[in-house]
Amino acid sequence: MEHLHSILSNFFLISTWQTALCLLILGAIFYFLYYLKRYWNFSKIMFLALILGICLGLFLEYCAGFPEGKISQFAQNASLRWLYESYTWFSFVSSIFISFLRLLVVPLVFVGILYIITTLNDETNVSGLLTRSTFWLLFTTAIAATIAVILGTTFSLGVGIDIEQANVQIREVKSFNQILLGLMPNNIIESMASNSVVGIVIFTFLVGMCAREVGKEHRGYKIFVDLIDFIHVVMTRIALLIIYMMPYAIVTITAGIVMTQGFELLKPALLFIALIYACAICMFIVHMIILMLHGLNPFVFCKKAFPALLMAFTSRSSLGTLPITISVLKERLGVSPISASFVATLATSIGANGCAGYFGGLVGVFGLHALGVDIDFVQGMVIVLFAVIASIGVAGIPGTATMAASIVFTALGMGSSFGILSAILAIDPIMDMARTMSNVSGGMIASIATDKELGTFSKKDYDA
Repeated sequence: MEHLHSILSNFFLISTWQTALCLLILGAIFYFLYYLKRYWNFSKIMFLALILGICLGLFLEYCAGFPEGKISQFAQNASLRWLYESYTWFSFVSSIFISFLRLLVVPLVFVGILYIITTLNDETNVSGLLTRSTFWLLFTTAIAATIAVILGTTFSLGVGIDIEQANVQIREVKSFNQILLGLMPNNIIESMASNSVVGIVIFTFLVGMCAREVGKEHRGYKIFVDLIDFIHVVMTRIALLIIYMMPYAIVTITAGIVMTQGFELLKPALLFIALIYACAICMFIVHMIILMLHGLNPFVFCKKAFPALLMAFTSRSSLGTLPITISVLKERLGVSPISASFVATLATSIGANGCAGYFGGLVGVFGLHALGVDIDFVQGMVIVLFAVIASIGVAGIPGTATMAASIVFTALGMGSSFGILSAILAIDPIMDMARTMSNVSGGMIASIATDKELGTFSKKDYDA
């Protein structure tokens, strides 16, 4: 009997009836969320998962008498052993979800960029339309990330967060040229194994552009393009499946944080939400400035673009808003059909001002501060760089912001500490409305700026 108890305690971590009951409750919550998928949309389920996670964590803390100290210390406490075991199982479920996110970083970046390059239309004016639209999309994303870094450091986002992390190592601060030199790939297999995002991006761009150059003369190019298209569809499906796991992970993530921090988890979450919306306002102002620099009245844009922006805010889907976005650009804002269709569509693939830009920037600041790293100018520039790279690799994928956060975190050398973002992921739907609106607004501004610079823009229709 003693041997059986030892196995249950040390191997299965289910040595008390309280632990078994906690797991049964968790299983019941999972089944309830699964059942609701037939009737509720994803956003509602995410909000419910957040509430259930908080309630579960508070309930377990109440049953334990709100004990003080770290969870790991309860392993040797007979009366609180069940709380430690329950938390371990919750962490197990959370870690599976986080591991899948990290698993997708390399294939999403590699396949996503190849797909963008290989699906460009040969009739497209690459030197004009593509170059200018890409510039505006990435430039505004870089501005968004810069604003996020400035606001995040100003308000000390993530400072003082007490989250248990095992074997966290703070990387040595290097000069900017050393960082850039370290980003250059010298072994693509090693870059993929170490999740060196920049090295993968550089190599992928070389492969894609050179494939296009030899494609017209090589009979295997069509097969290559079809293969990339197929793999892209598969990766999108995998990403979608992982995102659909998020409500279950949110329950365990939130419950685990409540069990370790109590109501302290609300402080960084509320500050993060406030900064997200502050960044969204700042980016909208930047978009208006870009319009004025192109000789256009920003108030006209606000009036005519309102249907698309409102749809983006409420639907939380850039792709779902795309038909309205293109229609508004062509019919109400004087953008030529080619620029409206191409740039707006391209904006769903690269340059997500919200999901990758300021969300990626805030995630980087939050993570480094939570690990006790002071952010200087060089580190801020690196965060901006990685946020821009993330906007190229994963935009257009369901759950873009989560994937972008994973890429930024991994690129900054914090992949093993991704759990720091647990409290942030739990309130993701609240932030996604502002992020999606910024994504669509950024795409529309890029369309207008590109069309204006190419000389195909109708100012008369814009002002009408």
